[in-house]
Amino acid sequence: MMNWLRKNMRTIFLVTIVGFFAGMLAGFGSYAFSNKSTNSVAEVNGQAIPIRKYSMLFNRIMEDLRDKSTDITEEVVKKTRQEVVDDLIREEVFYGESKKYGIVVTDSELAANLQQVPAFQQNGRFDQRAYFQILAWKLKMTPAEFEESQRRQIAIAKLRYLISSGMKVTEPELQIEYMRKNQGNMKNFAKDREKFQQELLQEKTLAFMNDWYRSINSSLKIKVFTENFR
Repeated sequence: MMNWLRKNMRTIFLVTIVGFFAGMLAGFGSYAFSNKSTNSVAEVNGQAIPIRKYSMLFNRIMEDLRDKSTDITEEVVKKTRQEVVDDLIREEVFYGESKKYGIVVTDSELAANLQQVPAFQQNGRFDQRAYFQILAWKLKMTPAEFEESQRRQIAIAKLRYLISSGMKVTEPELQIEYMRKNQGNMKNFAKDREKFQQELLQEKTLAFMNDWYRSINSSLKIKVFTENFR
């Protein structure tokens, strides 16, 4: 069992941070820093982010870095702490937005998501014993904590899809952009068309999402409690 755990921990680790905003360029400004005693590392519009949640994610990332033989310098630790807090703030912001849009994640959706994770399977089927052992031994999370984190990630994924689903690339736009990026040379357009269309759609979607992220900044009230940020 322990060999199987070690083999699959990278996959499990990625599951726990899925949706943590890779590729998102826009950040959230206007953080209010405080030394006020609290059990949270931050608050987003009054919603607390518990120290335990921060500690679990930070410790898992540090363990992953050690497994990859990364040189753990003071600068690496400081950078990782800041990135974890930033990611948790983003998660709270977007999860709050998903609730405003009326997005709901049902128990059956959550169960289907968990059952599809290869690390929780034995012989191609979900294994409850393996699931509980991984949470207790490696992730140091209760089933309720892990399932809540996954429910949030599914909701955020739905939100991103909802916001970006209307993005399209028109044929004139496709040709103009291809021409621009290839200095007017359309010789390989037919061959490159499908791949270039997907790349252009991803660029448009990312730009649109970042504009949307920036647009909600003005309504955010974010506090970071520096004495707990260590």
